[in-house]
Amino acid sequence: MPPKPVKPTPGPSQASNLTANAGNAVDENLLKAIRNIVQSVIHEENNALREEIRRAVSPLKAALETCEGTLQEHEEGLNGLDSRLEAMEKQYDQLYDNYKILQAKTDDLENRGRRCNIRILHVKEGLESGNPTKFVANLLTEILGGPGGLQSPPTLDRAHRTGPANGGRPRSFLARFHYFQEKEQVLRLAREKGRLEFQGGQVMIFPDFSAGLSKRRAEFIEVKKLLRGKEGVRYGLVYPARLRVSFQGEENMFDTPQAVKDFIADKM
Repeated sequence: MPPKPVKPTPGPSQASNLTANAGNAVDENLLKAIRNIVQSVIHEENNALREEIRRAVSPLKAALETCEGTLQEHEEGLNGLDSRLEAMEKQYDQLYDNYKILQAKTDDLENRGRRCNIRILHVKEGLESGNPTKFVANLLTEILGGPGGLQSPPTLDRAHRTGPANGGRPRSFLARFHYFQEKEQVLRLAREKGRLEFQGGQVMIFPDFSAGLSKRRAEFIEVKKLLRGKEGVRYGLVYPARLRVSFQGEENMFDTPQAVKDFIADKM
């Protein structure tokens, strides 16, 4: 019989290669197993996290839906308030216009009721001796009498001191004339005479206006000072509160002090 072939015994290098190949195969299988485990764990964690997020988001979603409904209600309410506010603003403007008209009418009625009145200032207390009406009539005759002045006491409906006595500055007299023309004459004579003397002191006579109208007329004091002394200029307050200015043959009427200032700056 022929002899059996003898298998060659691997050398050291061949044995080393076999060991390395076996190790590589083990590493690949181990890595594959680890990868599968990690993927499984990640998948499970993802599923668990997704479920947890779903459970957490559900009440938030419900809350957001509630908030959305509430915000919509608020928006509708605000839109309604805007409409009401716009209507109220229009109504306010109308009421304010009516108020200004009524205020002007009331002020006009009040001052028309005072048209026959004058105020006399700086007359010492106690001189009227219980009869102020007769005293004021004689007082006017004394300070405004003489040639071209009052020839007899004016006819007064009544006269009285204004306000309670306070022991200080004497209270003013308020006198009501029976005839409007006599009141106008007294005011004209007082303006023409200038300083009025009575028992060693100066007295002053003014028309009787409401507080509001007096304030409006007083606003012209500054511009009247600017006009005073200017050559060729004549001016005077016209009822209720307008300043008439005559300059170079032209007459102008002004309702506000600023309009007078603009006229002075432009023309003088």
